[in-house]
Amino acid sequence: MHFINWPSWCAAHYCAEVRARDPIRTWLDRTAASNDNAVARLSELTPAAPRDEPLLTDCGAAFVLTLALRDRRRIVGALSLVRDAARGDFDERDRVLALSLLPLLEMAYGGMAARIDTAPRPADADPLHALTAREREVARLAAAGHSNKAIARMLAISPWTIKNQMRAVLDKTGTRNRTELSALLGSPRG
Repeated sequence: MHFINWPSWCAAHYCAEVRARDPIRTWLDRTAASNDNAVARLSELTPAAPRDEPLLTDCGAAFVLTLALRDRRRIVGALSLVRDAARGDFDERDRVLALSLLPLLEMAYGGMAARIDTAPRPADADPLHALTAREREVARLAAAGHSNKAIARMLAISPWTIKNQMRAVLDKTGTRNRTELSALLGSPRG
């Protein structure tokens, strides 16, 4: 789970408080089983939109349009676009544009996944073999979508220590960022 251009607390709040009741996740599960339409608005999924959800309101957001990304008919991820209340809800033109971009996003995902799948692996099958026990723990938490600050709070250590450990994790695993690290670890992405 990655939140781009959101405050750092959003990912941890989503994982701890929202994920279990997220109507978008329910829609993704239903869409995966039925191959339904791959684009949905939050206002369609919950007619009484969660106006009091801190994840949205504290960030000034109000409307969400989500695209389900597929690879060989299996949902492998989702991209949610968010708008603030002043801009109004996404409309049919936005849905059509999202549907037209979806094949390109899926193709980009397929290309990235293929590159990661064909990357040379060390003789040891465990991608974390070169990491210390603490670095493994930090890598798993980062791959699960937690920010450095959230990981530092969970492990009761300095955010600077986490930053240094993340640098070491990326170097030792040969990954460039958290997305590649998550793909390497096979973490479920939400």
